[in-house]
Amino acid sequence: RHEAYLGVLIDDLVTKGTKEPYRMFTSRAEHRLLLNHGSAEIRLLDYIESRGLVSNDRLQRIKQKSQTVSSWVGRLESEKTKGGIWGEHIRKSLVSDFTAFPEDFHQLTSSVRLEVDYKVRYKGYLDREIRLMDRMRHMDKIRIPRDFDYQSLLKGMRKESVEKLDAIKPTTLGQANRISGVNPVDISLLMVALESRGE
Repeated sequence: RHEAYLGVLIDDLVTKGTKEPYRMFTSRAEHRLLLNHGSAEIRLLDYIESRGLVSNDRLQRIKQKSQTVSSWVGRLESEKTKGGIWGEHIRKSLVSDFTAFPEDFHQLTSSVRLEVDYKVRYKGYLDREIRLMDRMRHMDKIRIPRDFDYQSLLKGMRKESVEKLDAIKPTTLGQANRISGVNPVDISLLMVALESRGE
């Protein structure tokens, strides 16, 4: 789910099911700020390379783009300009026409400039998304046994939630958390029940 909209689509269909045509809206992704169009080939670089999905020339260009974006983001978040570092200066700028950037930034390709601008301008929001994603990853590591008896072990939980969990039988706490109609209180009760079993 945190890598691509295709991951969101597959996870939704597996954990939530559907009784009507499924539409992949961006709002279905919890971490949609990390799934911007310009970062797709950088985000999926490991898959592209390991599965040989593009020519070697294209692969090298993607790797170069990734390195250039990382290098520029690091530079703008550390290098000083008048009144603070470049990153702060850019975030205070209300326009997104690259006038707030260093002079040599304008020599970069359009796709690199747009991605650097996105990562620097929305740094606070993106950092928050990464923290939330890390927390979700932790929940995805907490396994739920296949033989977990939801009906008898979750007495304090709403009947609707127990029935959904029992029908879907999620394999992890993170998966249970993504089931439509299962709320954070339900997840807390499930976590307590797992801990009491020593899971």
